Amino acid sequence: MLFSRILKLSLIFTYLTAQPGNWTELPNAPVVTRFNDIQFLNESQGWAVNGWGQIYYTPDGGNTWDLQFEQSQTHFRSVGFFDELNGWVGNVGYGEFGATDTMNLYETSDGGVSWVPFDNFTGPEPKGICGLQVINDTVMCAVGRVRGPAFFSKTINKGETWISNNFNQYVSVAGLIALHFFTPDTGFIVGLTNADHTQSRGIVLKTTDGGESWLPMIITSRMGEWAWKINFPSDSVGYVSLQRNYESPIFFLKTIDGGQTWEEKLFMESYYFIQGVGFINDTLGWMGGNSTLPTFVTVDGGESWSSAGFGSRVNRLDFVNQNLGYACGRTIYKYSNTLDIKHEMTSVSILPNNPVINYPNPFNPSTTIMAYIPESGLLQISIIDLLGRNIRTLFNDMIYEGESWKKINWDGLDDNKKRVPGGVYFCHIKNGNAAINHKMLSLIHI
Repeated sequence: MLFSRILKLSLIFTYLTAQPGNWTELPNAPVVTRFNDIQFLNESQGWAVNGWGQIYYTPDGGNTWDLQFEQSQTHFRSVGFFDELNGWVGNVGYGEFGATDTMNLYETSDGGVSWVPFDNFTGPEPKGICGLQVINDTVMCAVGRVRGPAFFSKTINKGETWISNNFNQYVSVAGLIALHFFTPDTGFIVGLTNADHTQSRGIVLKTTDGGESWLPMIITSRMGEWAWKINFPSDSVGYVSLQRNYESPIFFLKTIDGGQTWEEKLFMESYYFIQGVGFINDTLGWMGGNSTLPTFVTVDGGESWSSAGFGSRVNRLDFVNQNLGYACGRTIYKYSNTLDIKHEMTSVSILPNNPVINYPNPFNPSTTIMAYIPESGLLQISIIDLLGRNIRTLFNDMIYEGESWKKINWDGLDDNKKRVPGGVYFCHIKNGNAAINHKMLSLIHI
């Protein structure tokens, strides 16, 4: 049906910015105390590393996992691959978390079939590497380590040589944990101001000269806090998770101006051991890390959080695209969009700029929904919540030729005529096997 094809296309262009999607625990993934890092090159190939000196590889999108390498007394914290053959993993280093391995960086040139230690650094050798990021085809940067000393390292020739610098000149930097670079020259690193967690604050630093110099952008206001992970879903909006070992409440950092300024924002009043953070876009993202509570999700840029229903000890989230992602914690978790998107091409000359609209949006207490319907067929319009549960069926009948727009009102009530609480809802429109979800925001408070 033409309507089906148009809905699929409009879904590609407009929908994926809002849909939370589903996380599932991969049934064949190893279960450990915690996987520290994960990276997928594409939809099929990925690597995950843990504190037992183990490197796991999947060739099929997480359906199966092979143990590629195991090094005793090694605590792997980070992984980064340039391509299918050339990759690197970082060890937290001697004396941390029981590690006695003095080799802090391992490399492979055959896709992980073999791994060899690397220790040929120009400059002082780092004591451990907690974070790795591939910037482009030849540049990779690294930081470490978690409780110091603090080092920044990088390669500009695909790992043939590495240059390393310590942070002795920066008295406010005791350790470094993670990084995010936009270009080989411009990026951010995060860490802590004191190796003693009780005396530490979180810190974010920026460079515009490839790591030659650094400027502190924010030092958090509370003691007992480390900046743990950093994520920029866009050039403007970024997030930093703030770990506290014992204290509460729990905060995180957010920027909306590319990291020039940062705001401390409340995550949870009660205690939560927060570590991993990952966003698909500026508003939809997750934070996790706790061993007893699940990972939490936000759909409004961190203004509110709710249980995502998955995850234990999540330390890293890695998204291949807006439809597919992975998270590593006690095991490996996979994110996928709830809709099956088929890239079926057809003319879109008759497709309006906004095939589904509602007004007002946000609304209180009711809103009018309009959906573009070019052809006859069965049309279903319903309201669903963030978990995909049906709240209200608004329309379920045939649409006949000549009815280009379907106009319908939602009064903010569910199927039992009870008023729904304020929050994010989706207008779910289905025709045949095709479906589209349109995000709406209710300001109703009950």
